Amino acid sequence: MLIAVPVKFNKENPPISPAFGHAKYFAFVDENGVKIEKNPYEGGIKVVDWLLDKGVDIVITQHIGLKPFVILANEGVKLYYPGEGRIEVNDAIDAFKKGNLQEITEDNIEKFAKHR
Repeated sequence: MLIAVPVKFNKENPPISPAFGHAKYFAFVDENGVKIEKNPYEGGIKVVDWLLDKGVDIVITQHIGLKPFVILANEGVKLYYPGEGRIEVNDAIDAFKKGNLQEITEDNIEKFAKHR
């Protein structure tokens, strides 16, 4: 299982970025730990394609556009909402593992869909 989280900085346990596709970095979390990578794109569908090419199964994000959501969901990627405000990656992952994050679905996407 590979989890992707948009983050603000390339440092240990960074805060989640509220800007999904425009996030400067993504944290990739698997059984081996957390790896931070620079987002090679400045938004758009290329970010989604990049995540899919990496084999991402889960995305934890505060906000996401409708088009990226639809593409990810159609590819079987599950999306989860960690809450608002300053949330660090480790806290979001812990909440996910405990089943405490709200899943983003077709029924509630309007609550999370944001465009810049």
